[in-house]
Amino acid sequence: MGLSVGHHIFKFEIDDSFFESFEYFENVTGKLSIVVDLLKESNMLIFDFEIKGKVNLLCDRCLSSLSKNIEGLNKLIVKFGDSYMEESDDVIVIPVSDNRINLKQHIFEFISLLIPFRNVHPNDKDGYSECNSDIIDRINKYSKQEEDPRWDALKGLKI
Repeated sequence: MGLSVGHHIFKFEIDDSFFESFEYFENVTGKLSIVVDLLKESNMLIFDFEIKGKVNLLCDRCLSSLSKNIEGLNKLIVKFGDSYMEESDDVIVIPVSDNRINLKQHIFEFISLLIPFRNVHPNDKDGYSECNSDIIDRINKYSKQEEDPRWDALKGLKI
């Protein structure tokens, strides 16, 4: 409420305590820098978020620690109205009487969208996985699948 019309820049540093405050970020840590460019107009607020940093996750294959660089740009438009309402993913309406807006949930959602759905260690220069070799050996040892002989008749089909 107290900001003048025009651009305002805010910088935030996010660390492990941010991730710990959300159940969704279980086993996720990291350090991110967020720059928020707020354009305040008389009837709306336009937030541009620039997110950069590194998150530490668990590998989906071997459960060892995995570090990923993430970065992204997001926009949030806040209009003033009679009551709170979400018009779309990036447009919300807040009551005119509100003099503050909490961006924590929106930042959480932006970060969530930047984290890849599947997280595995990359392959080294020789094409071998950088996953924990002991864990991979155990997985291979206990996950040998025997072929079902009922499918043998289909192997001879020519399509």
